[in-house]
Amino acid sequence: MAVRINFNVACNTDLDTIRLNLKKSMKYNQCRIRYDYEQVLKKPPCAIVGGGSSAKLHLDTLRNWDGDIFAVNDTAGFLSDNGISSYLYSIDCSRYPYKIGSLVKGAVLASRCHRKQFNQFDKKDIRMFDLGEDAPGGTCGGPTGVCRAPMQFLRMGYRALVYFGCDGSFDRFDNTHVSGTQKVAHENMMIVRVNNIDYLTNASLTVQSEYLSKTIRKHPQYLINMSGGLLQAMIDHPDEWVVVAVTEDLKKDVEKKGTVYFPNKYKPQEHVIWEQSQQMS
Repeated sequence: MAVRINFNVACNTDLDTIRLNLKKSMKYNQCRIRYDYEQVLKKPPCAIVGGGSSAKLHLDTLRNWDGDIFAVNDTAGFLSDNGISSYLYSIDCSRYPYKIGSLVKGAVLASRCHRKQFNQFDKKDIRMFDLGEDAPGGTCGGPTGVCRAPMQFLRMGYRALVYFGCDGSFDRFDNTHVSGTQKVAHENMMIVRVNNIDYLTNASLTVQSEYLSKTIRKHPQYLINMSGGLLQAMIDHPDEWVVVAVTEDLKKDVEKKGTVYFPNKYKPQEHVIWEQSQQMS
């Protein structure tokens, strides 16, 4: 039985922690990004790099990138290890310092990020911005950093955004990101089928991919996708994706709402679990 699930998106950090992070980040106020709208769309395209496996396919492209590269969370460290300079970009509240390296030039951080992220850099190398939930005029958009990136970086003057490694799915269960396995990725896991191809993913990445695919289709003059996986599949086939299996933790959460969506066992031998079509440029 194939269905879609309508998720209610909520921040994974409690409000008290967010308020504390906002208070602590105020000491970086002099680094806050101010938007000069006369310079909007004057800079060359920037690259937004996520931790999806397809990022490995574009390392040479990124090494020769003629513009700024913004790496999401731990991806900054991965790029540094592969000889690529970038800026760490994050809107998340994690207490664990993201992986960086000698080639990470600085950071663009939401004011709600934990102070441990700020403390990895000199103040002069940090640019800070607010989310729309935290201050008037803040950056709005979808539920994740890659979803907020269009508004954030277009306002900073970049002519376009090119997405790399924002696949929204995993090629292997034991290696969820190019920077390694992230345990949180194993929560609320699911299999999404698009055009008869099955993608291993989780609830949050499915919501991200759905939102981002719609945004990219709507604004092709500003947003270019070089990622693979579920994101590219949803861009190519926006009306053909369905959920065909979920893990027990997500199933229980669905059942709490009074509906059992998955009465049948998933039979992987009947479909390809993972197949990724990557168009090389």
